[in-house]
Amino acid sequence: MKNTFNPLEIVKIAINIEENGKKLYQSLESKAKDRKLKLMCKYLKDQEEIHRQIFQEMLDNIEEYIVHEFSPGDYEAYLRAIAAEYIFTQEAINGKIKKGFGSDLEAVKFGIFVEKESILTYSALREYVLAGKQTVLDKVIDEERKHLIDLIVLKDSLNKED
Repeated sequence: MKNTFNPLEIVKIAINIEENGKKLYQSLESKAKDRKLKLMCKYLKDQEEIHRQIFQEMLDNIEEYIVHEFSPGDYEAYLRAIAAEYIFTQEAINGKIKKGFGSDLEAVKFGIFVEKESILTYSALREYVLAGKQTVLDKVIDEERKHLIDLIVLKDSLNKED
């Protein structure tokens, strides 16, 4: 017997990822020494808010976005896997916001980790989005990939300065 997958938890996770990402980049922006890093963090902070709004729109209109069926075992295993990674990443973000970073380079490396985790989560969510609505999520995933590339370029730049 199949159950209808209820993706509310995943969309709520996406909203929290974006909220915590915004807090992280706001914290980094205020503490960064490198001007390029400050500008990058401001840009990423603003992008996180835009993405949060997109996911909030999905949540507010969930029936228009997502339909998928799972067998009960797959459903439970999937939610456990996503929840475990989400909890780990969010605890790491909150810890880093409180503790801070030893250097701008360390901060950028952590930003790379956060962007990768976001891409993985949103890519997993994509399977459950109706075909006609996937472009909304695809746009967010593409932007997260651009953020990842920007951070990698910035990391390389900071590595050359050291």
